[in-house]
Amino acid sequence: MSYEFLLLSSLFLLPGGVIWLARPDLRLLMKRMALASLPFAATERLFYPRYWAPKFLFDLADRIGFGIEDVLFVVGLSGFSSTVYAVVLRRAPVPCAAQGAPRVRPWLRAAAVIALALAAAGALVAAGVPVLYAAVAAMTAFAAALVGARRDLLVPGLLGALLSATLYLGLCLVFAALVPGVFERTWRPSVLLPGRALLGVPLDEVLYGLGAGLAGTVFPAWAFGFRYGHAGSDGD
Repeated sequence: MSYEFLLLSSLFLLPGGVIWLARPDLRLLMKRMALASLPFAATERLFYPRYWAPKFLFDLADRIGFGIEDVLFVVGLSGFSSTVYAVVLRRAPVPCAAQGAPRVRPWLRAAAVIALALAAAGALVAAGVPVLYAAVAAMTAFAAALVGARRDLLVPGLLGALLSATLYLGLCLVFAALVPGVFERTWRPSVLLPGRALLGVPLDEVLYGLGAGLAGTVFPAWAFGFRYGHAGSDGD
């Protein structure tokens, strides 16, 4: 298949589409995370062709550094990585109790963390860290810092990471079944985990799913001031 990344990105949109239809209460969260994810599409210039070398529609990765596929991928990933914990554990966003001092505007908080995470990942790559590990390290470090400020997000973050990685792995397995040999042809050999795979999927990708799930569960709750309560109620 010529456009493997387009297929993978399309597969990643499916879980979010199902969640969007099944859980209307999570739609605002999904909209916010879709918007917050867009800057990460431009990080393709760090991955291509260092980490992998797929073919892009209209050769956009060679022209501008990222493609339509990247936008679809980050939106799809944000859709399920930010909600899979809430869906599986039957949780819903519940506004936190008002604090004494006025909070910084949510989107300003979100933009600051996104900018710092992107800068940290770029700095790690510049220092010689392989790009995928730089991305996972940045996501994990900033999510851990946010958990330090919001201890109630520790368990949701860890479970969200595991659930997201499991779903990520499942989508990659479907992808590999539809395009046999795609990981061997298109992905570069792992630097830190050479030749290591889980059911044929590079462990690097599973690590990325873990990092995305941790950040996707913790970040919006911290930025937009909500906690995870029981679905259909306003409290625990």
